[in-house]
Amino acid sequence: MLDVKSFRWPETLFALSCASGLFVYGVAVGRYEVFPYRMLASATDSLSLVVRHRGTLLGSRPTEFLGPSRYPGAGVTTRHADRMAPGVTLLSGFFEGGNEIRLIRSDGSIVNRWPVRFSELFPNTDHVEPKTNVPRSDWNAEIHGALPLRDGSVVFNFNYLGTAKLDRCGAVQWTLPHMTHHVVSPGVNDTLLIPSYRHVVRESRFEELHPPYLDEMILRVSLDGKVLSEISVLDLLYRNNYQGVLFRTHPSGDFIHVNDVEELPAALADRFPMFEPGDLMLSLRSGSVVLVLDPRTERIKWYQAGPWRGQHDPDFLPSGRILIFNNNEDRTLTGSLFGGSNIMEVDPGSGEVKYRYGADPGQRMYTESSGKHQALPGGNVLITEAKVGRVIEVDPNGQIVWEFINRYDDEALALVSEATRYPADYFSVADWSCPRPGPAVARK
Repeated sequence: MLDVKSFRWPETLFALSCASGLFVYGVAVGRYEVFPYRMLASATDSLSLVVRHRGTLLGSRPTEFLGPSRYPGAGVTTRHADRMAPGVTLLSGFFEGGNEIRLIRSDGSIVNRWPVRFSELFPNTDHVEPKTNVPRSDWNAEIHGALPLRDGSVVFNFNYLGTAKLDRCGAVQWTLPHMTHHVVSPGVNDTLLIPSYRHVVRESRFEELHPPYLDEMILRVSLDGKVLSEISVLDLLYRNNYQGVLFRTHPSGDFIHVNDVEELPAALADRFPMFEPGDLMLSLRSGSVVLVLDPRTERIKWYQAGPWRGQHDPDFLPSGRILIFNNNEDRTLTGSLFGGSNIMEVDPGSGEVKYRYGADPGQRMYTESSGKHQALPGGNVLITEAKVGRVIEVDPNGQIVWEFINRYDDEALALVSEATRYPADYFSVADWSCPRPGPAVARK
C-alpha cells in the first residue's frame, strides 16, 4: 500500500506543475507561434523535405519531376490537323531522364533539341536552393520559362537558380547567375523581362516584414545577358498602398511569388484604354493577385484578387480581356475541393469573368502549381497541365484537337513546364542540323 506519510508530496506536486506548465506552453507554442515554434517547424519541414526528395537525393528516381499517371498514352495521342492552329510547338520539361527544351511538329517528331544540365551551365553556383535548403542537382533544377528567338537560339531559366542563352546547337552564349524564375518574356527594344528575387535573412527595410523573406524584382535584361534595370515588387506594393496583400497568405516569407510578367505591346494598346503601351502585367500567386503597372512611374493602374486561386500566366488578348490560367489551388492532390484548374477571361474594366475551358463536364484537369496557356489563332487555346506532363489544344467549343503526354513509365508522367506554339515562319533557320549534338556545356 502507498505510505501517505512517506510519499514525497512536494517533489510530486512540483513535477505535476512542471508537466502542466509544459503542456500549456506547448499549446501556446502551436497557437501563438512563440519560441521554439520556428525551430520545431523548421525541423519538421526539413524532415518532410528529405522524405519527399529521397528519390532525387539517392539518385534512384527523379521524384521532383514526376506526377501521377492520370492520363493514358505517350507522345502525341490526339491530332486533328485540320482543326489545329498551324506551327511548331516548343516544350520545356523533363524528357528521357533529363532537363530538355524541344521544338516539335504536330505529329510529335522533333525539329530541334536543347538538352541542358544545371551542373554544367552553373558549375560554380551554390547548389542549395535558399527556399528549401535542398541540395540542387540535375534532377531537381527545373526549367521554368523558355523563350526561343528567331535565329533558333533559346533563353531559359533554371527556376530560382539562373538564366542562360544557348544557340540553336546548344552552345552557351551567356549565363546570368541570378535567382531568376518562372518566365522569360519579350520586352521592347530587344529586351527580356524576367522575375528574380533576393533572399533577405537579416536586416529588413520594412518594419512589418521580419526575415527571412523573399524580396522580389522584375529584371529587364538585354539580349547579351546584361541586367539593364530592376523593379522591386515590395517597393511597388508599399508605394501604391497595396502592402496588405503581403499578409494574406504564406507567412513563411514567400508572400509575393511573382510567376509572370508581360508587357502590353503597342499593337494591342488601343484595346485596353485603361493602359498604355509598355505597361507591365504581373501575376502574384501568393495573394491570387493580377495587376498592371506603369514601369516608368511604378504606379499600379489595375489590381484584382481572384476569383482565381494561385493563378499563372495572365495574357493580354486582342479582345481587350485578360486570359488567366486558374490553378484553383486547394491543397489536394487532384483538385477535388474546388473542381480542378480552368482557363478564365477577365474584363479589366468591369471585372466580369467567364470560363474558356475546365468548367464543363468532361474538361477536368488539375495542376496545383505551374501551368501555362496560350491563345491561338481561330480561338483555340494551348494548355499546359504541367505537373502531370500533359499538353492539350482545345477549340472554341472545348473539344481537344491535339494532345501530348510526356510519359516517364507505367506509374508516372514527367513534368512539362511550358508549351508554346510558333508559326513555321517565326524562325529564320533554314537548316536545324548541328555538328555537335548533346547537352550544352558552359564555356571555360
